[in-house]
Amino acid sequence: MTDTTTRNLIRLDDADLGRSIYRIYPLDRFKMLLTAKQDAVVNPTKWQDPFEDFFLERTEVMDSVSSTTIPLKNLAGDWYGQCWSFNSDTDAMWRIYSPDPQKEVGVKVRTTIRKLFENLKAVGSPAASLQFFVGKVKYLTENQITNMMGNLTFADVAIGGQGDHFADLLCMKRTAFQHEAEVRLLFQDMDFSGQPKRGVCGVFSYSLDAAVVFEEAVLDPRLKDTDVTRITSELQVAGCTLPITRSPLYQSPSFVIPLA
Repeated sequence: MTDTTTRNLIRLDDADLGRSIYRIYPLDRFKMLLTAKQDAVVNPTKWQDPFEDFFLERTEVMDSVSSTTIPLKNLAGDWYGQCWSFNSDTDAMWRIYSPDPQKEVGVKVRTTIRKLFENLKAVGSPAASLQFFVGKVKYLTENQITNMMGNLTFADVAIGGQGDHFADLLCMKRTAFQHEAEVRLLFQDMDFSGQPKRGVCGVFSYSLDAAVVFEEAVLDPRLKDTDVTRITSELQVAGCTLPITRSPLYQSPSFVIPLA
């Protein structure tokens, strides 16, 4: 694999590439990943927060000559992303992404920024610096976002044509989501000569071998022992060779203290 270039990193540097990051997959989705050895990044319009893609999806460029506006929605369709977190184990993340362990159980995986990013870039590109980005999310208040947009021009974002300024804006969220400590994997779908766009219906699927890219699989801390045994067996049948454990988040400690 090739080394990551500085231009591909948003609010990260080379020293961050070895940092661990985490993601909770729905159990069925994770079993499909294991079987197919494929993962996917999706268009930001499919992300949960309707405010996510505030720049490309909800911004128009004013043409001062004709006094008309040009929507940026067409550009929005060229971007794909996936959300990860620096948080290793939090109550909020389990409750959001594994809302009911009896019905919608989640599986948390661990990897590093380097492993995840280099695996995506391995799909190949004649201009990797234009297509692949990974960034640390910056959290802003709505007033800060409004002020930023009020001082921004399209030329500020498009200058150089490298895509890194667009990627930077896609790595911004409202402070209401600050607890997620998010890292974003981004792909810009471009039509190069001899290589058509790769995304289909807002999804870009690519090869990912969990045994190579991921380091462990962790089950919901609220699961019963019998469910842990059952799900562990299901994952192993699906091809999981990673260490599988249950999160210790809700395990109560025991203490012994002296009488006096």
